[in-house]
Amino acid sequence: DVELALERMRAEGVRVVIVKFNDFECPACRQSEIYYKPILEKFAASHPGVVTYVVKDWPWNSMCNYNTMSTIRGHEAACDAAAAVRIAKDQGKDKYDEMVEWVYANQAVSQADLRAAAQRILGITDFEREYALKLPEIRKDIADGGAVGINSTPTYFINGVRLPSGMRPEYVEMAINLELQGSKPTVP
Repeated sequence: DVELALERMRAEGVRVVIVKFNDFECPACRQSEIYYKPILEKFAASHPGVVTYVVKDWPWNSMCNYNTMSTIRGHEAACDAAAAVRIAKDQGKDKYDEMVEWVYANQAVSQADLRAAAQRILGITDFEREYALKLPEIRKDIADGGAVGINSTPTYFINGVRLPSGMRPEYVEMAINLELQGSKPTVP
């Protein structure tokens, strides 16, 4: 599955794959998004189709993440947030951006509040049904994270190499530039 995706990316000209294991209720994930977003947007504009950014879900909630023994306090709606963002992505970039902004701005909300916001923003009437449809995709990301030993969020990889936690934005930019000079992408 991963190898087929990589082959397809290489055929499409992708040379750098940046992967973030993310929990939308994680304050450090929100902060890293703020720090790294301008860099990622810069490369998306300067190297369209060559640099790809992939967000994988790693909610710190035992309801959907079988790798965590108990839900971390403040992450009670993490599974719902992951599903809401995936539903939004299916509706296009504008809805995706709006939902991501909302979940990061409203971390540690109740499941009911998150679901109500998702229904309002996305215009869905049955969140439970939509959630059930997205859960297998979320669990696929969780399986990928378990395979590469995710134990904190955010965790970033560039072409399969794990970045140190809290890496300064200018070093992330430097790492991407170095990869553009000659590596083939890998995805954890």
